[in-house]
Order: sequence, then C-alpha cells, then structure tokens
Amino acid sequence: MAISKDKVRSNLVIDKELKKQLEEIAKQQNRSFNNLIITILQEYILKSTK
Repeated sequence: MAISKDKVRSNLVIDKELKKQLEEIAKQQNRSFNNLIITILQEYILKSTK
C-alpha cells in the first residue's frame, strides 16, 4: 500500500496485551488502530509542549 509523501511508515514493538487493549478501544470508538495511535501521540505532544 502506498503512503503519501508527507507521511512515513514506522514499526512499533509492543506487548500483545497492550495491542489487544488498544484494538478494543479503537473498535469502541469506531476508528482504526492506526488512527487511535496517531491520536494518542498527537494528544501527548500537545500536552507535553504546554
């Protein structure tokens, strides 16, 4: 799958249980796992730069 030139693909190693929990949250919020991770990271950056 091609990605746009303003994005980059990255590998992340996490515990299986953490991934399972995040997938469940994403499902409850009707969003993809990837979208949830991006949202979490963006919120962390916003909080960290205040």
